[in-house]
Formats: sequence, structure tokens, C-alpha cells
Amino acid sequence: MLDINHILVVLDKHDEEQPGLHRACWLANALDADLTLITSAWDSFGDQASQLADTTASSVKQALLRQAQFWLDSLTELDSCKRLRVNTEVHWQKHLHDAAIESARDTEFDLVIKSTQKHGLIDRLFSHTDWNLMRHCPAPVMMVKSSDAWKRNRILASIDATSSDKGHTLINDNILSYAEHLADHFDTDLHIANAYPMVAVALAMVPEVSPPEDIQNYITDQHKEATARWAEKFNVAEDHVHILEGDAEQVVPDVAAEIEADLVVVGTVGREGLSGVLIGNTAEALVDKLSCDVLIIKPKDGVNPDIE
Repeated sequence: MLDINHILVVLDKHDEEQPGLHRACWLANALDADLTLITSAWDSFGDQASQLADTTASSVKQALLRQAQFWLDSLTELDSCKRLRVNTEVHWQKHLHDAAIESARDTEFDLVIKSTQKHGLIDRLFSHTDWNLMRHCPAPVMMVKSSDAWKRNRILASIDATSSDKGHTLINDNILSYAEHLADHFDTDLHIANAYPMVAVALAMVPEVSPPEDIQNYITDQHKEATARWAEKFNVAEDHVHILEGDAEQVVPDVAAEIEADLVVVGTVGREGLSGVLIGNTAEALVDKLSCDVLIIKPKDGVNPDIE
């Protein structure tokens, strides 16, 4: 059975509002989960490669670690945190995502939460913390946009219903398992979104190919049938299933806006290298396009123990 008992909250000292912390405290209180607050501290003068004397470099390092620890301790005194089981960790790491991933590898967290803002190409080229967490963190990652409470009680799960290979089947199952668990716990409506391609547009780019008759109807029916099977497995009402023509990057935000979703659950395969920077992943694009919280699930997150 899926349970969310241990939540890691990744905190950037430069974020004044900390919406991720507020969401984490609310979830931990509702789920009776414990929190671990983590941040990083680093400066070249305190690093081992520093040109300063060892004792001076060590003093710089310890001062920065104490300063970061004091900041984390002040957060635990917030009213929203006082009644919760809260641990804190300060890592000596240049990059915050390295600290978070290191912690997640040492401890089996059920969920990682971080505040997020809109990103551009430069952020991706410079390995932004959010992108690295989404691709490499060994746990589901929730990107939080606002401190506002979930108001509409609606969760939207975005799946690729017709993909039948083992990897996509696993990630669809993980997405819906996690979404179902949250929907059941918070008594919210669970919706499913599935986008399917416009074949006519694709074939129009290859004029020498004559599209078979009714090919679009055939593809549409395939997606409807496949999505219906997933909806039946996870007890999603028929009027909560949204199957639309187009790219997921456009369909999902449109559906989320229409139903006023509080949370969108998506999957990512974490495309690596330059193609990942320039082409991106659907999940990463959705984080920027959606105004609500986004929960990113990877195939190896292991949120569903029933599938190996």
C-alpha cells in the first residue's frame, strides 16, 4: 500500500515566500508525515581547494554551516511547523540539487517538495536546481507554485494511455497510483487527461504519403478505449476523463485550467544530454505552463509496489 510518511523539503535561502514549505507543512499535518528540511551552504573560501590556510578555510565553512542551520531552525518555529515532527539537514554542497539528491539517496523519502518559478533556456543550460531534481531525484518531486491552499479539490493525472511498452505502463500506473492515493486521502475528484496526435497534420508534411481512410477516427478510438481501461482500473468517473487532440504540453494546461485543478501529476523519463536541454521533457514544459502544483513521477520512483 502506498503511504506518504517521510517528506523532504528542499529550501532555497533566497526564496522569501517559501510556498513549498507551506505546502509541505499542510500535507504533513494531513498525512501524519514527518518533514526533513534541507538546504545547502558553500563558498570557495571554505572549500578544501581554497588557497586560505586550512584553519581559516575550516572557520569559514563552519560559520556558513552554522548560519544555514540557524535559518533552518527559525523555520521550524513557524506556527505551521510547530506541531509536526521536523528534522533539519545542512549540506556542504555548491549546488542545492546535489544536497537534495544526496539526502534522498541516503533516506527513502516518499515525496520531495520544492518551490518553483518559471524557467527559461538559460536556466536549463546552467543545470537549474529544479531540472536536476525532476530528472535525478530518486523520489517523486512536487513543484509548488503558490502558498495558497488547494481550493477546488481536483487532481489531474496526465497519462500516455496507448503506450504499451513496460516502461510507459509502469509510469502510467505510478502516476495514477499516486494521484489516486492523494485523491482518496483528501476526498478530492480525480481526473485523467490524455492527448492524442493530429495525424492529418503530420501526414500533410509528407505529401507523397496518402493517409488511410478514417485513420484519425481509428487513432481517436484507440486512445478512448485505452484511457477508459485506465479509468476503470482506478475508479475514475467517465465525466472525469478528458481525451483531446493535440500535444500534451497544450492539452494538459487547457484541461487543468478548465477543471481548476489544484495538482497535476505527470511522468517523466528524464531525457539526458543536449537533447534534453534543447528539446526538453513534457513534464518540465508543463511545470512552466501550469499555474497549479505539479507532481513529477519517474518510472523508478517505486510508488506502486504491485509492479516490479
